[in-house]
Amino acid sequence: MRVAWAVLVSMLVLVAAGCGSEDVGAGEASAAELVKPGALVYWELDSDPESDQWQQVEELLRRFPDGEKWIADLRKSWEKDVEVTWEETKEALGGDSAVVVYASSMTDVQVVGLIHPDDVDKTMAFVEKANQSEDDPDDRLIARKVDDWVVVSDEEASIDAALKTESGQALADVQSFQDGMAKLPEDSLSRVYVDVAKALDTFGSAEPDAARAFQMLGLNQIDFAGAWAKARDDGAELAGAVSGEGADRLLGAADEYSSNLLDLVPADAFAFASFQGKETTAQLESFSDNPLYAQALREFEREVGVKLTDVVRLFQGEVAFYAAPGAPIPELTLLIDAENPQQARESADRILRALAQQVGGEVTEDGDVTTAAFVGVSVNVATVNETLVVTTSKAGISVLRDGGDKLADSDRFKDALDAAGVPDQYTGLLYVDLAEAVELVMGYAGSSGETIPPDVSRNLEPLRSLVAYGDKDGELGKSLLFVEIE
Repeated sequence: MRVAWAVLVSMLVLVAAGCGSEDVGAGEASAAELVKPGALVYWELDSDPESDQWQQVEELLRRFPDGEKWIADLRKSWEKDVEVTWEETKEALGGDSAVVVYASSMTDVQVVGLIHPDDVDKTMAFVEKANQSEDDPDDRLIARKVDDWVVVSDEEASIDAALKTESGQALADVQSFQDGMAKLPEDSLSRVYVDVAKALDTFGSAEPDAARAFQMLGLNQIDFAGAWAKARDDGAELAGAVSGEGADRLLGAADEYSSNLLDLVPADAFAFASFQGKETTAQLESFSDNPLYAQALREFEREVGVKLTDVVRLFQGEVAFYAAPGAPIPELTLLIDAENPQQARESADRILRALAQQVGGEVTEDGDVTTAAFVGVSVNVATVNETLVVTTSKAGISVLRDGGDKLADSDRFKDALDAAGVPDQYTGLLYVDLAEAVELVMGYAGSSGETIPPDVSRNLEPLRSLVAYGDKDGELGKSLLFVEIE
């Protein structure tokens, strides 16, 4: 991607991130109505500063002590590098914008931008002025008026190749594109559509090994992939979606579930993650059966002293991880709900001993707890209520056995999941108490003599939680990440 495209993307982000209360203009037409079918990527951005989404972005940024300063610095940097004023940039962009990518091979890629401003002539003049700051002609943008849009690219031929003919079909008319975009929320700040099948057809023949790997991951059975970003009252949302028969294999989750291991996690945990290991192990087994990767795996097994079958055997059911306060480092614990607890324990012990032998760790037994002492850290393996436990804290095993308050019952955990909109069942879950995690990091930094810059510490204060989860509706799989901002 040439410098000109870095300029274009910067323009779109700047107009959005620094928007004010003026009406820059908006249109209801879609850029997809102007371009041909066959796009690999279609990225749509709401760049109207009067829209609800960008008003919410501004409000979220103002919650950070240095939010206004960030925007001001960004504007100054833009004006210095491109030699156009912020007001000129705001007048040139607005309404809806899009970037569309076409390709016929690895070396023949066309990238085209479409801008729907209030005043087309001002946008054309803006591009011309911005081009004057580029010494290299190859780094300049070509701009063309198309109705009330401005279409830009680095070559005239790219614009010609992207625009539909007067009587030709548009990308917006293609049913698969319509179906894919319908699965991405319209009220988003930005939406991205990726035609995975076309991308594989275009690039797969050039890289046969990569094509085989994509096939094992199920990418050849994906109808489309998409993503979106959205500003909400209480934070920011990023999400991705894939649709097709290969969604289960790619996302590693065939069925939705509710975590059973969560009931074991102590209330002081500041991070928790859960996923179903069945699909992940299926992928590992498919790689081991493939001649292309089997030899490399065998060599890895010989070097490490651990068989892949021992690892796979552990991850057949739910797998969970949590982090809790500890000294001198946080307690890190892995919970495994294995189909055969005794077999899983034997596999875990065998793996632990093999790793200890590789790095010179000492292995000891204390009752039913196996401990491997490495430099600066110990790893402990035990079974609690038929759940395999692998943890850096031997005391943490006693906590699990003694019961006590649990994370699932804490208000901070429940409030974070409610804010993110986590359903009762999911295909995977991640939770981080950002407020507590930041406090712990600051404490560890202080005890080790490190100093956190004041501008960093004060701008971390509004962050409350991070939650990610997977959701499934038929062949549509979604992964959503939400950052709560107070």
